[in-house]
Amino acid sequence: MSYHLFFDLSYHPDFDLHLPTAYIAEERAGYWHLFKCATPEVLQSLHLWQPSEAAAAAIALVDDLQPPALLKKYLKKGTTLEELYRNKEHKKHLQEQVEERTAQLLQCVVEQRMPLTVGYTHRDEIAKKRVAVSDKVLTPSLEFEKTAEGIIYRLYLFEGEQRITPREAAIELLNNAYCWLVLDGSLVRVADLKASHLKPFLTKEATLIPERNIEEYFEKFLKKILRKVPIKAIGFAVIERKELLGAELRLLHDFFANHYKLTIAFDYGGYTFESQQRKDTQSDLAFDEQRTPKIYHYRRDKEAEAVYHKALTRLGFAEEEGTFYLKDSTDPFATYAALFSHRAALTEAGFSIGKLLVGGKEIAFEAPVLRQSPTTTDNDWFDLNIEVQLGDSRFHFKELVGNLKAQNPVYELPNGKLFIIPQEWFARFGTVVKYTQERGGKLQLPRSNYALLESLPELRPTSLVQEVDYTPSPNLKATLRPYQIAGVKWLLEHYHNGMGACLADDMGLGKTLQTLALLTHIHDSLPEHPSPYADLFSQGELLREPLRVLVILPSSLIFNWYDEAKRFAPHLKCTQYVGSNRKVKLNRLQHYDLVFTSYPIVALDAKLLQRHEFRYIILDESQRIKNHTSKTFKAINSLKAAHKLSLSGTPIENSLSDLWAQMQFINPDILQTYASFNKHFITEIQKKHNPVALEELKTIISPFLLRRTKAQVLTDLPDMEEQIAYCPLADEQRKWYEREKSKIRNELLHIEGQVSQISALKMLMRLRQISNHPRLADKESTLPSGKYEEVISTLQMIVSSGQKALVFSSFTTHLQLYEDWCKQAGVKYVHLSGSTPLAERRVAVSTFQSDPTVPLFFLSLKAGEVGLNLTRASYVLLLDPWWNPFSERQAIGRAHRLGQENKVNVIRFVSKDTIEEKIIKLQQAKAALSAELVEEKAIISEVMEQMEDILA
Repeated sequence: MSYHLFFDLSYHPDFDLHLPTAYIAEERAGYWHLFKCATPEVLQSLHLWQPSEAAAAAIALVDDLQPPALLKKYLKKGTTLEELYRNKEHKKHLQEQVEERTAQLLQCVVEQRMPLTVGYTHRDEIAKKRVAVSDKVLTPSLEFEKTAEGIIYRLYLFEGEQRITPREAAIELLNNAYCWLVLDGSLVRVADLKASHLKPFLTKEATLIPERNIEEYFEKFLKKILRKVPIKAIGFAVIERKELLGAELRLLHDFFANHYKLTIAFDYGGYTFESQQRKDTQSDLAFDEQRTPKIYHYRRDKEAEAVYHKALTRLGFAEEEGTFYLKDSTDPFATYAALFSHRAALTEAGFSIGKLLVGGKEIAFEAPVLRQSPTTTDNDWFDLNIEVQLGDSRFHFKELVGNLKAQNPVYELPNGKLFIIPQEWFARFGTVVKYTQERGGKLQLPRSNYALLESLPELRPTSLVQEVDYTPSPNLKATLRPYQIAGVKWLLEHYHNGMGACLADDMGLGKTLQTLALLTHIHDSLPEHPSPYADLFSQGELLREPLRVLVILPSSLIFNWYDEAKRFAPHLKCTQYVGSNRKVKLNRLQHYDLVFTSYPIVALDAKLLQRHEFRYIILDESQRIKNHTSKTFKAINSLKAAHKLSLSGTPIENSLSDLWAQMQFINPDILQTYASFNKHFITEIQKKHNPVALEELKTIISPFLLRRTKAQVLTDLPDMEEQIAYCPLADEQRKWYEREKSKIRNELLHIEGQVSQISALKMLMRLRQISNHPRLADKESTLPSGKYEEVISTLQMIVSSGQKALVFSSFTTHLQLYEDWCKQAGVKYVHLSGSTPLAERRVAVSTFQSDPTVPLFFLSLKAGEVGLNLTRASYVLLLDPWWNPFSERQAIGRAHRLGQENKVNVIRFVSKDTIEEKIIKLQQAKAALSAELVEEKAIISEVMEQMEDILA
C-alpha cells in the first residue's frame, strides 16, 4: 500500500477563517483517495509508513489549528465563539494568531512540495480540488491617475514582467495577514500586501476616489500601502529624492535572540530607510497647501550608506542583514553598552543618536557616576555608602539592589526614563548585593561577609583587625611550631574582630594545642579581681576573670582534652560537665575557664545550658553537627556565646551541606538560609559544576576556614603522634559489663589456691570482649557498643579525606564487625590474619600499597606486628589495647618506618571505666622501659599481681 500525506485548507464559517486538515491518502490504480485524518493514533497504526520530520512538524501545526483546540485555547469557561467575536479586538487577535500559524503551514507545504487541496470534502474528487504548489511571490503595484473627478487607482500583480489584473484571474483568498491565495489553480503569495487590500479588485479593475474624499481616503486606507507598494503616477508631479541627509542609530530588539541590536535610519528628506530594509525605492503620495497631490519618489544611495556600515564594523560591530551587534555575548544589552562606550567616535563618524527606546520608554543616555564614602560599622553590620549620579538624577545605590539580584539591567528612574545598569556592575557588585539587606533606610552587609568587599577596595572597611602581634604566653607549657604560631595569630584576628572561625588542619597537626594557646593568650588579657575567698593569709590576691569557655566534644575525646589542658595550660580552671550528677555543677559553670562536655549531653541539657552566656563555644570534630535538621545542631545553635570556634580535620565529609551547618554555627547566616544555600551552591556546584558558584563560595568562607595539610607542614611535625580515644560504654553494655565483672570477681574470691594465668586471662578476656562489642562475647547479642560508633566515625573521616589506615585488633571477630560495615558502605578493604596464606599476604600488602581506592587494611595484632611494609598508611587504629605495649609498637612500626612520607597518627580506642583503662595504665607505667626489655611474661605477671585493682 502506498501512503501519502495531504493537506487541505477549507473555509470555516464560525471562525471566518480558512483552517487546515491533514489526511492520509492511498494510491489505487493511479488515483489518490483520502481515507483517514492524519491523527497521532492513525499515524501510529501505520507501521509501514512514518512521516518525515518536516511532515510531523506540519501535522503538529494542523493539530493546534483544529476548532476544538482553538476553542480550548481562546475561550474562557462558559463563553462562546460568537460572544468572543462580538469584541472586534478579540476577534482580530484570534484571527491574526491563527493566520500566522496557517502561513507557517503553507510555507512548509511550499518548501516540502506537499500535496494541497482547497475546500475538499469526502464527496469530491481529489484531482478537482488539488492545487499546484509553487514558490512564486507576486509583486503588487498601484497605479494612480489624476482626473477632473478625482483620483482613479488600480491594483495589479506582477510575476516578473507579466502583469496580472486580479478581476480577470481566478483568485481565492486563503490568508489575509500574509496574502496567500490560489491564482488560476496555483498556490502563490503576494508580497507587502494584505488580502483585504486586494479583495475590492477581484470584482472591478479600478476605484474612483472623489476629489472631496482624497485626503481622508489616503489617510485611512492608502497611506500604509503606499509605503510598501510601488506606485505608478499619471497626471501627477513626481519629485525625485536620492540624497542621503543623515544617519541616526536606533535600537532594535531581536525577540528570538533576546538581544538588542543597532539599526541605521537613513534620512532622505521625507522618508527614512532602515538599514535592515531590502527595498531600494519608495513612493509616497502627499498634498501641498493647495491640496494638490504629489508623488514623492525616494531612491537609496547605497554607496553613501556603505560608509556608515563600514564605520560600525571598524568599531567591532558585526553585521547581519542590516543589523549590527556584538558577537559572542549573552548580555542582551551588550550592543547598547558598546554604543555607549563608542558614542564620541560614532558622533565623529557622522552618526546622530536620537532617542533610544526600550519597550517604548526612553533610555537616559548619560554616563553614570558612583560616589562612594568609606564603609562604616553598625554593630554586626557594615553600612555601604554609595550613591549613583546620572545627569541631574541622584539616588542611593540600594535602589538598584533588586535589579542586581534579579539580573535585570533595566531600572526605571523617577522621571520615567530608563537606566541600563552596566554589565560590569553585575560582575562587580552582584555577589555582594546577594548578602545585603536594607535596614533602617541603609544598605547593610553582615560583618561576617566582609570578604566580599576585598575586591572593592574603595568599600573595604578599615575597622577590622588585619594583623595581631602574638608571643606565646609563659603560662603555655609547650613550644609551638611556626605553623602553629601562625594558626594562633589567625584565631586571634577573628577573636578581636568578633567573628567565628573554623580551624580545619589535618588530624595530628595540633588543633587542640593551638586552641589552648589561643585561650591562654585571651586569659592573660582578662582583668583581675580580688579573690572572693581572701583571708588574713591571702590579702590582696588577684584572680583573673574566668574564661567561661564551653568545649563540646565527642565523648571519647573529653578525657583527652582535659588531660591536654592540664598538661599545656595547668593554670586554667577546668571541669567536665558529664555523668549523671553533672547538673550539680550547673550553677557554677561561669566560674570555670574551661568546661568540657559532649554532643549528646548538650542535646539533652540545651535548655539548662541556655541560662549561661559563654565567652567561647568550641566544637571539636565539628562535623558532628553536619546534619542541620538534627537535635544536636539545633541545641548547640541555641546556646549563647560571644565567640565561636569549630575544629575539624574534615569539615566536609559527604556533601556541601556539612559545610553549611558548621559555617552557620560559627557565623550565623553567613551563607544565608539552607534553602538558599542549596539553590545557589549545592545545586550549582555539586550538580551543575558551576565554577563561578564555587569561586563565590570560596570567597565567602575562606577568611573563616584555615586548613593546613600534613604535606604542607611536614618538616615541622614530629614523626608520629599518638592519642587515646576514650569511648563510654552504651547503657545496656555497661550494665552487662558490671554484672560480668561482679561475677568474675566472685568466682576468683571463691577459688582456693593460686589462680592459673590461663584461667585469669580467659576471665579477663570476656570483660575485654564485652567492653569492645557485646557481639564478641555473644554472637546473638543485639546490644549496642559505644566504641563501635566512635570507630565507625573515625573510619568515615579517614575514607572521606582520601587517606589510608591500618586497623589492628587482637580479636579477628572484632575486625569482622568493621569489615561487615565496609561491605554495607561500599568501602574497599583488605585483611590479614594468622590464617592468611603467605601468597595472599603479599597480594593484600601490594593492593593496599598501590591501589588508591583501597583505604583500609584490617589486621589481627599478632599477624600484623612483623614482616610488613605498609608506608601508604597515615593512620594506625588500635581497636583494643593489648597487655604488651611492645606488640602494639611493632604493629605501629608497619607504617612508621623508612619510606613513610606522611606523618603517622596513632589512635588507641579505649572503653572508658573498663579493664581497658587498667591495661593502658599498666602500659604507661612501663613506658620508660625499653621495648626490647619488656617481655610479655613480665606484663602478665604484673596483671596477676594487680588482679584485685583491675577488677575494682
